[in-house]
Order: sequence, then C-alpha cells, then structure tokens
Amino acid sequence: MIAGIRIIAMSALFAAATATVVAASQDMSATHPAVAQRYPKIEIYTAPWCKSCAAVSEYLTSNNIPFTKKDVAANAAYLEEMAVRYKSRAVPVIVIGNDEKVLRGFIVEAFQMAVREVMAKQRR
Repeated sequence: MIAGIRIIAMSALFAAATATVVAASQDMSATHPAVAQRYPKIEIYTAPWCKSCAAVSEYLTSNNIPFTKKDVAANAAYLEEMAVRYKSRAVPVIVIGNDEKVLRGFIVEAFQMAVREVMAKQRR
C-alpha cells in the first residue's frame, strides 16, 4: 500500500515538473546547462493541428533535448521565414545547428543521424 502511494506521489511530482518546464516559454531549452551543451541548436516550425509536430515536441521534451518552437499558425512571420529560407510550406520543419541540417517531417532515426552529423562537424 505504501509503495503504491509513493509511486502515485512520484508520478504527480514528475508531471508537475514537466508542466513547469513546458509552460516556461516557447523556447524549450530550459533544461540543465550540461544537457543543452550536448546538443546543437534545434528549431522546429510547427502548427497546433499537426500530429507529426506534436510527436517531435514530445520526443524532444521526453529526451530532455532543448529546442525552440516556432508556431507558424500563430505567427505569420514564421510561416514566411519557413517558406523563403527552407522552401517549405508544410510542417514540421526541423532545423539543426546553424542551418546545417534541415529535416522536413519527423522520423526518429533520421533526426538522430542528423544530430550526430552536425555534432561531428562541430567538433572538427
């Protein structure tokens, strides 16, 4: 019985901590500085109705990967930036590093490989 209460209390504590980090701002890089240094800059162009966008955000958040979210539905300037700079009008668009890798759509394996390639290039 006590173990069950502990599990429920731990789950509630984790949920509250997660909500606090996500609610902090659209810049989702509010993680521990050591974690942020392990990853290149990541920006995602997203829209609230996009299931793939939600999957990207969930993956990055659950793996403590810092990122900046740019909602093209809420900010027309982001849509224009995405269209002109990345030649895309479909979301999600994931930008890794300083435009070193641009992914259209989200496949976990492709994302992981792109991050590794950018990190390897940055070490040189």
